[in-house]
Amino acid sequence: MAPAGLNNQRVKVVYIAGYGRSGTTLLSIALEQHSAIFSAGEIHELTRHAWTENTFCSCGEHLQACAFWAGVMQRWLPPEQVEFLGAYVSAQKRFEPMAYSRVGVRESEAFGDFAVTTAALLREIASAAGKNVIVDSSKMPGRAWALAQMDLIDLYVIHLVRDGRGVAWSLSKSYARDVKAGLQREIKPKSALRTSLRWSMVNLAAEGLRRVVGMERYLRVRYEDFVAEPLPVMTKIGEMIGVDLTASGAQLAAGEGMRAGHQIAGNRLRLNPSIKLEVDQSWRSEMPAAKRRLFETSSGWLLNRYDYS
Repeated sequence: MAPAGLNNQRVKVVYIAGYGRSGTTLLSIALEQHSAIFSAGEIHELTRHAWTENTFCSCGEHLQACAFWAGVMQRWLPPEQVEFLGAYVSAQKRFEPMAYSRVGVRESEAFGDFAVTTAALLREIASAAGKNVIVDSSKMPGRAWALAQMDLIDLYVIHLVRDGRGVAWSLSKSYARDVKAGLQREIKPKSALRTSLRWSMVNLAAEGLRRVVGMERYLRVRYEDFVAEPLPVMTKIGEMIGVDLTASGAQLAAGEGMRAGHQIAGNRLRLNPSIKLEVDQSWRSEMPAAKRRLFETSSGWLLNRYDYS
């Protein structure tokens, strides 16, 4: 794996960590409404499958036909791109999982190569966007941990959490594969117990990032608070990352629509021409009582910790 575009310029990255169906795509689109911020979507998916499978960018083009992403990848990938991507994805699978052993990884030569190559990709994205801040909504806490170990990455973490019962209800539904609608593969229903265990595990791992990046670079945000009152949430995020987001928050509070620029993967809403903040609390009236009790019995302690009654 030979890194491209090597230099010593640090890249400012805002990483949104959390569990799926928690609003990470929505928050990343909201942040992008500021002129200094570019939200790339789930960047880890770019190299894992999105580029080779030529999935859709939020602009409506396939990635390989999108002028933005085609330009980024042309500059980042070396001529032997198949071998390069294979080696890079292998490194992702090694260094990004939550369960990966962290002892001595920062000093290893393999991680050093991975860090330089990753920074080069993020630098190409920032350069192409002409923005000072990149938002990565890849969600996985393990990836955030890896980014935090990279000297060329200036990392901030937003831990986005949603009431797990809403997450479980959303994941209990099935969706057929619809590439044009942003669904690259069939989504099968997940049980409430499975979601409960994974929701707890991922959010606890995301909490642990506070110790990795430091208190001043970590902010926990509840999805419900963000959607109901975006101005104070956006203001707090802006204070942490050093960007004044009060105007953006006020626009969201006024009900103004948003549009994604060039986002990879994530919720299919990114393909909509106009996106507005809307609280999804359908689980309260539609989720069967037995499934709610199962989730509350398994993860009620963490629901209470996040002030979900």
